[in-house]
Parts: sequence; C-alpha cells; structure tokens
Amino acid sequence: MTTVLIVVLSLTVGVLVGLLGIGGGVVLVPALVYLLHYDQHMAQGTSLFILLPPIGLGALREYWKNGQVDLRAGIYCALGFLMGGYGGGKIAVPMPSNVLKAIFGWFLMMSAVLLWRKMRAANAPDPVDAASPEENPLRALGIFCAAGFCGVAAGMVGIGGGVLLVPLLSLLFGFSQHRAQGTSLIALIPPTGLLAFLAYWRAGYVDLHTGVLLIPGVFIGGILGGMMARQLNARRMAELFAGLMFLLGGWQVFSAWRG
Repeated sequence: MTTVLIVVLSLTVGVLVGLLGIGGGVVLVPALVYLLHYDQHMAQGTSLFILLPPIGLGALREYWKNGQVDLRAGIYCALGFLMGGYGGGKIAVPMPSNVLKAIFGWFLMMSAVLLWRKMRAANAPDPVDAASPEENPLRALGIFCAAGFCGVAAGMVGIGGGVLLVPLLSLLFGFSQHRAQGTSLIALIPPTGLLAFLAYWRAGYVDLHTGVLLIPGVFIGGILGGMMARQLNARRMAELFAGLMFLLGGWQVFSAWRG
C-alpha cells in the first residue's frame, strides 16, 4: 500500500506542477511528512533527489521558442544555485527537525504569497526588459548573488528555488514575468541541487527507493497537468492552492513551536 500511495502522490505532485507552474517540492515535502510520516530532514533530502534529472526541459523548450529566455543570465542563475544550494544544505543538516519544520512552514507561506502574485501578474502585459547582463557586469554579479541566495534557501528547505528567483529577477533586474520564468528554468536543467543533495545524502537523509518511485509519476503528472491547464481555469485553482499552502505553512510553524 505504501508503494501505491507513493505512486499516486507522485502523479498528484506532477499534475499540480504542470497545472499551476509551481515547484513540486512545496507539495512533496509536506506530503511526505504528513502522509508518509517522514522526518523533515528525510522529506527534504528525498525531494532534492527528484530535482536532479532535467525535469524542466520541456517547459524551457516552450519558453525558448517564444524568445522568453536570457541564456547568459540563466547560466549565472545556475552557478548561483549550485553554490548556494551547498551552503543551504550544510546549514540545514545539523538543525533540529522542529526548527527546520518551522523554517519550511515560513517558506511555504512566502511561496503562497508569491504564487498569488504570479497569478495576478500572469495576465498583465509584460514590460520591456532592461538591458541584458552582458552589457553591465555589476548586473550580472547581482543576478549571480540573487540566485545564490535562492540556492541557499532551496538547499535549506529541499525544494527548487524558482519560486524565489522569478520575482527577484522581475523586481530587481527588470525582467518581465514570462522572461523571468523562462530564464529561471535554465537553472533546473543541470543538476544544480547536486551539492545540496550530497549534504543530505552524507547525513543519511535521502530515501532512494521512494525517490526512484516518485520521478516517473512526477514527469507523467506534469504532462497531464499541462494538458489540463488548457481546459481548466488554472488561475482560480492556483489562488485556491495558494490559500491552502499558506494555511499549511502556518500549521507547520505552529506545530513546530508547540513541539
């Protein structure tokens, strides 16, 4: 029954990823904690494992065809993610589980607010992008540092950092919403979470068996979710899901504080 539950869970996570355009970790980590009773460290380490394959390749192809990818900036993002993720993993591994659970809860609430903002901005006309980073070395350094910060956060909570990187690229560096999303996907193609994953792996906080079962379902579910997004009101569903994420994050913080 556990294997069946894992497969169903992976398909559900994949559908939500494809339908709402969110990172699977924000769903997967609390599901592993509350449904499979994983320790917070183990849930986050296992979540990092499923991010190692290039799961964003199909989405990146669509953004690339529409000219919504800044390749050079994406490379800076990938390098920042790689370095920052290692630091985040090293910080998270020795933390008490209830402290890490509270941090993840705060991150869930922040992710819910950012998802709500993303849905509100999705139908707005895109502004003209600012000058590309190759014309301004300080801007390129800023993008690298912002991605590094997102990598630290991702390594600490065991999820992809795109939920933070996309709004930072928009607010700090003048990227349009769509171009920020397309550029951030470059950081998901190489295994930028590898160093963070290794920090959890060395501490024994990765369940490979569960991770291997999860990967195909998340991939297939993502395709199904993308197909469903054309038929359903994805914005309304995303706003509802953002509300549920915020409540779940608040519950995690409360339960960690009580524990």
